[in-house]
Amino acid sequence: MQRLISKARAEHRWAYPSPRRLLGALRPGRRRTVVLSGALVAVAAAPVAFAYGGFANAGGQPVRGGVKNPPYGGYYGTTQIWANNASWGTRQSNLGTGGSAIYGCRSPIGGSPCLDADNLKGGTAFSFITTGLTGGSILVGNANGAPFTTNGHGMATGLNANFLQGKQASEFQLSNQPAANANELGGQPASSYVTTGLLLFADVIPGPKIQGTRGATSVSQTGSAYTVVFGAVNISKCSYTVSPQGTVPTSEQIAVASSATSTSAVIVSTPSAFNGGFDLQVVC
Repeated sequence: MQRLISKARAEHRWAYPSPRRLLGALRPGRRRTVVLSGALVAVAAAPVAFAYGGFANAGGQPVRGGVKNPPYGGYYGTTQIWANNASWGTRQSNLGTGGSAIYGCRSPIGGSPCLDADNLKGGTAFSFITTGLTGGSILVGNANGAPFTTNGHGMATGLNANFLQGKQASEFQLSNQPAANANELGGQPASSYVTTGLLLFADVIPGPKIQGTRGATSVSQTGSAYTVVFGAVNISKCSYTVSPQGTVPTSEQIAVASSATSTSAVIVSTPSAFNGGFDLQVVC
């Protein structure tokens, strides 16, 4: 093995002789001529090499696969690859399990992007295709930053946005559905309120029973006290008037007041000997 390595090194030295070896093979007079000519060529070629945007020792070198290009340092200008066809200018493909290309840069804020695709004929500027379930990802240094910006206001077909101004879609009310608390005002359902100027009444007869009504839903008796309920309407701030339908002892009167336990009920207190009915009016 060592013999093969030594033989390969020897063949390389003769296939790519160093300048010192070449000069050593020349006679002294020609050696000086070659050195002067090489110096003049180097001086004349240096501006040309830099004019083409590269290191003098890297300009014109072919692209080498699997290694860094150029061997050291970097090109001073843009390395351009031009094509003139109806398909693609260049193609990079990886037949293994790795990726196809990496583009990295050190552009400051407000500088040029690491990747720029410009279509000068009005067609699309980019296209991303995958056979997987996720098209890709856009990561930013600050999770609160915008993933991208655009000046386009057209509809993005097929785009399913979950957030609108930082809110989940479920936080918005659908236009064709009522709000969950649409029937409430101040935490109270609409039935708890009465319209200004509303007149309610109840015609209560012995039993007790409601013979005629406008809003009254039930009546109950406990001793000489009657409780008249007007559904779920809040009548606690209304005025009440009660009129007896039978004979009332001259020494006693019928009294009426709001219920202490329900805002929808009125308590009518009658004399112990009263056995008739009464008419109750509620004005709000």
